[in-house]
Amino acid sequence: MLWACTAATAPAARSGEPGGYEFAPGNSVSYTVTLRQESGSLVFDWPQHEVGQWDTALLQLTVDANGDPGPAIVVTVGAHQSRHYLGAGAHGPQWLNLSALRAVLRPGEHVRLGVPASLARAQSAELRLFDNRIDFGRSVLVIAPHPDDAEIAAFGLYADRRSTVITITAGNAGDANYADVEPDQARQYELKGQLRAYDSVTVPWLGGVPPQRTANLGYFDAQLAAMYRAPAQVVHETYGSNTDVARYRIYNLSGFVSHAARGNTWQHLVEDLTAVLRQVRPDIIVMPDPRLDSHTDHEFTAVAVVQALERWGGSPQFLLYTNHADENLYPYGPRGAPVSLPPPQRPVELQKVYSLATPPAVQTRKLFALEAMHDLRLSPTEQSHCEADPARWRPDYPRRADVDYFRRAPRANELFLAYDSPGVRAVIRQFLAGYHDQ
Repeated sequence: MLWACTAATAPAARSGEPGGYEFAPGNSVSYTVTLRQESGSLVFDWPQHEVGQWDTALLQLTVDANGDPGPAIVVTVGAHQSRHYLGAGAHGPQWLNLSALRAVLRPGEHVRLGVPASLARAQSAELRLFDNRIDFGRSVLVIAPHPDDAEIAAFGLYADRRSTVITITAGNAGDANYADVEPDQARQYELKGQLRAYDSVTVPWLGGVPPQRTANLGYFDAQLAAMYRAPAQVVHETYGSNTDVARYRIYNLSGFVSHAARGNTWQHLVEDLTAVLRQVRPDIIVMPDPRLDSHTDHEFTAVAVVQALERWGGSPQFLLYTNHADENLYPYGPRGAPVSLPPPQRPVELQKVYSLATPPAVQTRKLFALEAMHDLRLSPTEQSHCEADPARWRPDYPRRADVDYFRRAPRANELFLAYDSPGVRAVIRQFLAGYHDQ
């Protein structure tokens, strides 16, 4: 949620091989392709006997970036060319998202990878194809832990569709963006929460989702894990004594949740999500993946949704996203570059992967939806003094461009892990087993 007036410094190289992805049988087709050296590039032939249809294609390479701060691989098929970026110091298995090649690929077509010899050498590689056949004419429910998460992960998905956007928290924690205009900490974060709650129910309108199909549930930022651990206990705000989530529901125009006083508890959160599910009756639910997203609010948003799913009893399809991976450096490369799978820190089982293309016009709409979020842009004081008077910047300024969502979010595609309802229940069980073992 950061922006910078200054250029970013290259992040330090990281070492160690991350965990791998395991693919559930029967949900994708895997090929082993041979990579050969040709004129300084690695080349492989697209399978001659491609099985069935596909919408998403991933290629696994084994690489060693050897400290490179941001290695890139240029993929060429005929006249089509795209540049794919890896994380700093990438080592071991890495996945490239080749889904954008679908329109130009033919059986036996040469796919050329412009790879530095020091990064990857001739070898066999795994090509995996997914046929998702997602019907976006059905009801879509996007669940965001904080204001702006829906836009970062899924603006291209929810825009101009029969979508509902529900935000769990008011976002009333984090950076002290407005300390200059409101020095009292509790009032400052109340102001921040109200600004972000307002943004969460109005900004989706830039994607064609009116306020009547949005809601902010008003729960408190950075408190979901504490609420989960004591489900009936009322938890106060991080920076104040308030316990009433109604303070942040004042901008809701929809009827998904009441404006009446309501304590900040896990039980109430699950009850409210159950009420939303019963009203929206979604066919597709979009929410964070708790195994890949490192923010605890994102992790426990997913847990709360699945607990509500048990009460509702529906069987929607799930598309899972991550907005916080690899110390907030993922996705890699500049704005507009393709997004592929993040490097997991432990083995992760997948059913399917879905890559949704976001054309340049959609990326532009997404960029300005993000810019409309108060928390993603500079505060009024920072805008006034960004270049004129560095002495008046906040102590933690300049914000880091390398973790800025204006770079990380408007991309050539949005990437989701696709699960059926039994599969997503298994995801939550896997996450909670690891959480309780800590």
